[in-house]
Amino acid sequence: MKLFFFALGLFIFPLSVQAAADLVISPQDIRFSQSLLVAGDEVRIYAKIYNVGDKDVSGYVSFYQGSTLIDDSLVISLPANGNADEVYVDFVVPEGSFNILALIQGTDPSDVNSSNDSALTSMFTPVVDDDRDGIGNDDDNCSSVSNNNQLDTDVDGQGDACDSDDDNDGLSDDVEAELNSNSTLADTDGDGVEDANDAFPNDSEKTQVEEVVEEETEEVTPPQTEAFQKIVEEVARTIQETVSNTPEETISENEIQISPNAVFAYTRDEWNTFTFTVLTNASDQAVSIWDFGDGVSSSKPTVQHVYTSSGAFPVILTMTDENGIISTEQTTVFVPFFHLKNRLVLASVILLLLLLLIGIGSFARLGRKRE
Repeated sequence: MKLFFFALGLFIFPLSVQAAADLVISPQDIRFSQSLLVAGDEVRIYAKIYNVGDKDVSGYVSFYQGSTLIDDSLVISLPANGNADEVYVDFVVPEGSFNILALIQGTDPSDVNSSNDSALTSMFTPVVDDDRDGIGNDDDNCSSVSNNNQLDTDVDGQGDACDSDDDNDGLSDDVEAELNSNSTLADTDGDGVEDANDAFPNDSEKTQVEEVVEEETEEVTPPQTEAFQKIVEEVARTIQETVSNTPEETISENEIQISPNAVFAYTRDEWNTFTFTVLTNASDQAVSIWDFGDGVSSSKPTVQHVYTSSGAFPVILTMTDENGIISTEQTTVFVPFFHLKNRLVLASVILLLLLLLIGIGSFARLGRKRE
């Protein structure tokens, strides 16, 4: 009879007398290597597994993001009676919301309680921070360049790190660097005129270039008759015709020329003087900078420029719009050397004629002596 009741007890309460394997994992046992999850960052996922059974157990743990397996499954081996093991995998944080599933599988011996062999975390929403400055794109006034100070001098909503004109005075920061003016002050010298309209942005005493009135002086030239002037012009024309392959524009004075992309126009006022005009409709925030190819530049939309020497000069117009987008337009103007208004040419012709006259006079005197 006692043997019967003992066998009955083993049948009714088998777990109380037989060893069993029972591994446990919960959502609270899953953690990340960093508290702030930033989209695109590589982080590490840790999970701790407990063996609450009274038998040693081996198996493996798999991590999933949705239905996608994260890296390889990890082998575990836990002694009995409450011992723990911690495993991890590396994980690239996605841009959208996500959760993590940890799943215990392949236990040996088999786990008697499979209900606690998986853990699903709550949803995580990572921060999208392209420049990795700790400020999410939605709150970052310059999401493409790291600027955790969020400095915005002109309070235009665009941080200085991305703003090509920090003080919003119409001059780009690059131009202000060339002028040595303050890119964070619209009026560097405090004279009441903003730098874009101030010819001397670092001098509070001056704002405009004073026009120098040249006194008209009568040119001293050798006595010339009208016939002699015609001879000079004829010699100059002959010299010009003998020089081949000389690059020279065919435009006449006051004939309007347009740049290749119709961004600006120019006219020749005199043989070495041109007037350049921006044709595009630019906003108040746009900046146009002329480079005349001879070391002289200007930021005026319409400007007259005088070349001091002859040659081919590349004229470049660089435009920066209110969004900081830079575009350029270029053409080439020619200042001919052989022109009677070129004093060097005129003086050379006169000198040649004088030498010619001196030579003729010398031959005449030699002829008379021989007679």
